[in-house]
Amino acid sequence: MLLRIRWFVVGALASLGVVGYLAARLRKARERLTPSNLARHSKRAVADLLDSAADTIRPHEERS
Repeated sequence: MLLRIRWFVVGALASLGVVGYLAARLRKARERLTPSNLARHSKRAVADLLDSAADTIRPHEERS
């Protein structure tokens, strides 16, 4: 009987730990997904894309 109670308590504590971990991950993800952070990331991605396109188009003798 005590063995079952011990496993139940261990399982309940593990479940609470997982829920706490997932809640912290969700909170961090929400902080990263603010409109200003998304806009900043999008601007950086477009700038990198334009830079790589410009490097591809540039003639070989001008590349350093």
